[in-house]
Amino acid sequence: MNANPYDQLPYRCQPIEWTAPERLALASLLHQGPVPDLRHYRVLELGCGDGSNLLPLAYYRPQASFVGIDGACTQIQLAQRRQQQLHVPNVEFMTLDFLQANDRLEGTFDFIIAHGVFSWVPDVVRDALFALCQQRLADDGLLYLNYNTRPGWNVRGMVRDYLLGSSDRSQPLLLRAQSAQAAAAKMAQSLATEQHSFSQLLANEFQFVCENHVSYVAHEYLAEHNHAYWRSEFLALAAEYGFHCIADADYNYASGRVDAALPARLISMGLAGRELKDTEDLVSYRQLHTPILSWQRAQARQPEHAILRQLQVASCLQPRGAHQPFWFEHPNGYLVEAKDALMADALNRLATIWPDPLPVTALLGEHENHIADLLLLHNNGLLELRLPQAPGGSGQFQLNQLNQLELEWGGYCTTAQHQRVEYSAPLGTERRA
Repeated sequence: MNANPYDQLPYRCQPIEWTAPERLALASLLHQGPVPDLRHYRVLELGCGDGSNLLPLAYYRPQASFVGIDGACTQIQLAQRRQQQLHVPNVEFMTLDFLQANDRLEGTFDFIIAHGVFSWVPDVVRDALFALCQQRLADDGLLYLNYNTRPGWNVRGMVRDYLLGSSDRSQPLLLRAQSAQAAAAKMAQSLATEQHSFSQLLANEFQFVCENHVSYVAHEYLAEHNHAYWRSEFLALAAEYGFHCIADADYNYASGRVDAALPARLISMGLAGRELKDTEDLVSYRQLHTPILSWQRAQARQPEHAILRQLQVASCLQPRGAHQPFWFEHPNGYLVEAKDALMADALNRLATIWPDPLPVTALLGEHENHIADLLLLHNNGLLELRLPQAPGGSGQFQLNQLNQLELEWGGYCTTAQHQRVEYSAPLGTERRA
C-alpha cells in the first residue's frame, strides 16, 4: 500500500475559476496591488493533482509556461498522460514534495497557486511551502493560497472529529470514506426533525458530507492533518516570510463577499474584538479564506475610474423581456434593474455577445456614474470585468479538443475564462457549475 493517501485514493480534481492568472491579476489591480505582465509569465501550481486545473490554463494561454508539482506519483502520472493526449507543450509536471521542490525548480514565477494544500499538511511542510514561495515568487508576483478558516470551519471540524472517531483506521481509505458518508447520512436524517438551530446547522454539515465526492470526504474529513486558522494567525505566518495580503481571490463571489460597511459598523459599536479581521469572519461565518499575497502592501480602496476605463466587461445577465425593459436576470436567479436606458442598452448588448466582452469605453463612453455601476455589479458577482490581455471568448460555446477530453475525464468542460461548464443530455445544453 502506498504511503501517500492521495495515491491510495486519488482526489477528484477540477478547475478552480479564480486561480486563472488574469483573474488574480484583476483582483490585485482592483485592490491597488501589483499586476504581473500577462504578455508572458510563469505559473507554478503546488499540489497540482491530476492536472485538471493546470491543463486548461496552459491550453488557453500559449504565451505562458506552467509547472505543476505534487507528492502523489499516481496523480502526476495521470497528469502527464493527459498532457500527452492534449499535446500541450507549455506545461511540465513533476513528482515532488515541498521539502525537496526548491532544489529541483529553476527561476522565479509570476504566479504561484496552491489550492487545497495549506490546511492539509503538517506544520513542517506548511513552513517549507512558505519558504519555497519566498524563494520562487517574482518581485511583482502574486501568491494564491486557501485554507480552512476559523471560526466557521469549527463546526465542520467537529463533524470531522466525529467521523474520525467512528472510522476504522484498519480499513482501506475508500471503504473508510464510504462508511463515513453512510454514518453522515444517518446523522443528517436523525437531526432533520430537530428544531434547535444548532441541530439544523449540524444536519446541514452532515448532509454536506453526503453530497460530496467520496475522495473529498476522505481527504477533508479523514486525513491525518486538517488545521483551521484564524485570519490573524494566517496573516502573521505569512508576514514572517515577507508576504502581505492584497485581496481575497473570491472577493466577488458569495463565499468571499463581505459587507464593505461591516468593519466600520463593528468598530462604531465597540465590537471589533481582539482582531477586527477575526471578528469579521466570526459574524460572517467564514469557512474558507482565499487570500492573494504579494511582496507589496496594497490598500483595498475602490480603484480610480481611469483604471476601470482600461478594462473590458462581459455579462450573462439576460433581459426579462419587452414588458420589463429595465430588468435583467442572472443565471443564479438574482434580478438587476438598470438605472436608465443607457445602462439597459449596455446590458442588452452584452447579453447578445456573451461570453465575449466589450471595452468599457466602447460600451459606456465617459459616463462616470455608469462605470461605477459596472464595478458594483462586478463586486456582487453579476458581471465580469476583464483585463484586455485575458483569453477571449469565441461567441457561442463550442466543444474543442480540451473539452472533448474533459468530458471523458470528469463530465465537464472548461472555458477560456477558466469557468467550469457541466453538460447534460442532449449534448450542447450547458450550465455554469
